[in-house]
Amino acid sequence: MPGAAQPVPSEPKRVSAADRLDSWKEIAAYLKRSVRTVHRWESEQGLPVHRHLHHSSGTVYAFKSELDGWWASRKIEIEPTTELVDLPTATTGQSTSLALRRWLIVLGGLLVVIALASFAYWRRPVSANLTTIRSLAVLPLQNLTGDPAQEYFADGMTDALITRLAQVGELRVISRTSVVRYKEVKKPLPMIARELNVDGVVEGTIVGSGPRVRITAQLIDARNDRHLWAGSYERDSTDILALQAEVAQAIADAVAVQLTAQERARLSGSQPMDPEANRLLYRGLIAASPQSYEGYSNAITYLDQAVAKQPDFAPAYAAMSLCYIQFSFVGPLAPEEFMPKAEAAARKALELDEGLAEAHADLGISLYRYHWNWSAAEAEFRRALTLNPNFADGHRMFGVFLASAGHSEEALAEAQRAHELDPLSVQGALELARSFRENGEYERAITEFRKAVEMDPNRPRAHFQFGVTYFEKGDLREGVTELETAVKLSQGNPRFLAYLGYADAASGNRREAEEILGRLGSLSQQQYVSPVGIATIYMGLGENEKALAWLEKAYQAHDGELTAMATDHRWDALHSQPRFQDLLRRVGLAR
Repeated sequence: MPGAAQPVPSEPKRVSAADRLDSWKEIAAYLKRSVRTVHRWESEQGLPVHRHLHHSSGTVYAFKSELDGWWASRKIEIEPTTELVDLPTATTGQSTSLALRRWLIVLGGLLVVIALASFAYWRRPVSANLTTIRSLAVLPLQNLTGDPAQEYFADGMTDALITRLAQVGELRVISRTSVVRYKEVKKPLPMIARELNVDGVVEGTIVGSGPRVRITAQLIDARNDRHLWAGSYERDSTDILALQAEVAQAIADAVAVQLTAQERARLSGSQPMDPEANRLLYRGLIAASPQSYEGYSNAITYLDQAVAKQPDFAPAYAAMSLCYIQFSFVGPLAPEEFMPKAEAAARKALELDEGLAEAHADLGISLYRYHWNWSAAEAEFRRALTLNPNFADGHRMFGVFLASAGHSEEALAEAQRAHELDPLSVQGALELARSFRENGEYERAITEFRKAVEMDPNRPRAHFQFGVTYFEKGDLREGVTELETAVKLSQGNPRFLAYLGYADAASGNRREAEEILGRLGSLSQQQYVSPVGIATIYMGLGENEKALAWLEKAYQAHDGELTAMATDHRWDALHSQPRFQDLLRRVGLAR
């Protein structure tokens, strides 16, 4: 049956141990392909793989000699065939030998011509309306080292390839947050491509042997499951950036996009890297993923160790800056305790690498949320997105900036772009939904928030934003329910608790609101509690003068929540107050 797996002979009684491969990973490494690919080759093209009858069906082995024979026959099958000549009938031994040699020379020449023509065909520029790849997903590289501790290294290399390719303006490259969901997931590549809405998929493996590292990768046109390119690259482990650059450049060439001189320079740029520093960077990124105070604190510890190992490691400084910024939303620290550190880390990253888009975006956040310098912040965001048009978090951050500045339509466009680049990111989904809310499209916002909550039901921020949306729409009961869920899941995040107090007060539940006000007052004796939150509850209670007093305290503390007060409906009743207008002016939001 065409395409079906063919039966393979039973294991020979005598076989050299060196000829045997005892797992899918060993088979994949020998063929220089991914495990996913050799799985497909077994089912579709009869790759000779054996299974132990007395074990589970997943226990496999293969013989190099059989694989070599299968591969040789496979290459013959895909070569064009010809029947231009017939070999002569044998006469005498000498004349037959001479004639045979002549015909073999002719046939060999024909095969060389065919091979050269095939090579020229596959290396030709690809027509844009046929197979040009305009959108791409780099799936997590598979770790074939046999050492689980090297997973950090494989994941870090995947992230680095994505970051490099994302700098190509003609390509839409899916962000790490979305592709990491396919790690160890066995799905057909066309299905993954449909879910991520991309034309092409890159998959590959990484193998370390002593001081050497080898990456083997292949590019597949997911629209027809056709292999477009494959390559294997090896370097010393201290030359990781050069290895990343080489692979990224090869992929960019394979997808046939036109690179600008600046893009080509950024793709090929490299410098020596300490492998341990690179591992610590990725461990920091993983530690930050729970989005908690403890998680960000642990991440900063790893990143401190990374820059201690390699003081000129700009990406580690940029990641550190973003972790400090996240203390704006979680944890007990006042802005003056972490925002100057965030700014310093971003500036250090840019001192080392001015072309690092992440550091420009981090600096932009510090400039407007702490210094109220909106024009300088906008310049940093725009610079970040010029350097990396596929920077999903950069588009998301810029969208929040634009929404705070009152440019809701532009903010929505940025949120939509971020969502396209990172379609499986919960945070991206939340920002898209919030942008619909700030455009007054409450039903659309609720639909998108519901999707975000379904993606991660245990994320407190999702329930918080959902609750705010319900409340603004006028559905007070649903709003309070979602806010209560956010408070519970976050174990009493003061920001979420304060909005719940405001919702209680505005709903007529004065006693509950005053109780929350008391809880926040007691908590403020132990840690920083945003004055904006306390002002919010006073607004719900109708005590506007007290609300204005607490907003002034927030200004003195450089509290970043003030950046949204021009568009936040909680403050609508204060817009006619001269004190409020003066505060808007000082924060840089006067119109």
